[in-house]
Amino acid sequence: MKKILLTLLLLITSMPALASETLLIASVAGYKTVIETLAKSYSQQTGATVERIYGNMGQIVGQAQSSGKVDLMVGEESFLRASALPLADAAPLGKGRLVLAWPKGKSEPADLTDSNITRIAIPDATRAIYGKAAMEYLNNSGLHEALKDKLVVVGTVPQVFAYLSTGEVDAGFLNLTQAMAVTKQLGGFIEMDEKLYKPIAIACIRLQTSPNAAAAEDFARFLQTEEARTILTAHGL
Repeated sequence: MKKILLTLLLLITSMPALASETLLIASVAGYKTVIETLAKSYSQQTGATVERIYGNMGQIVGQAQSSGKVDLMVGEESFLRASALPLADAAPLGKGRLVLAWPKGKSEPADLTDSNITRIAIPDATRAIYGKAAMEYLNNSGLHEALKDKLVVVGTVPQVFAYLSTGEVDAGFLNLTQAMAVTKQLGGFIEMDEKLYKPIAIACIRLQTSPNAAAAEDFARFLQTEEARTILTAHGL
């Protein structure tokens, strides 16, 4: 009983400190839906304010470098580790999956090289995880040469979806999490062969320069809870 009371006391005394914190998470845009859900769940539990900014990998790295205000980064771990950011420990979120989607009202494109397929949206391969993965897929499948003039390069995964939702392209490369979030606004999607692109390890990584280090560590611990893992699984991670 004494142990239970002590645990409750520690939880109660820690809540005001967390409630006074404001975390800033910089995440790749393709994971906005899951980060929004996780942030709201964490805020409800702790009272802490969780602010979010989104972009492609290049954009969020640049924002973190220039602002000095970012506590946590969400994206492909090896890409983030290769940057000049002072990164600390990581909380794994799951494996990213590349999908090909098509607009509502259209059927699955059986052959991307067909003359009826004229525009295929793809995120910027130099700055976005799934642009890089899509290019690896196209090169390893032997499709790149035949499709290179059809590719419409955009900045982020949500921009690919924007093109799909307006019917401006015949197909587009997304991540599974984004596709699941907008399923009703798509004609459909299929997962690409994982053997044809490098594994995508999505993680939440704390910055050594985090202005709110204690809260950042607490959020990382929250990501390992059953509630957080349930949210991640429901979003395709």
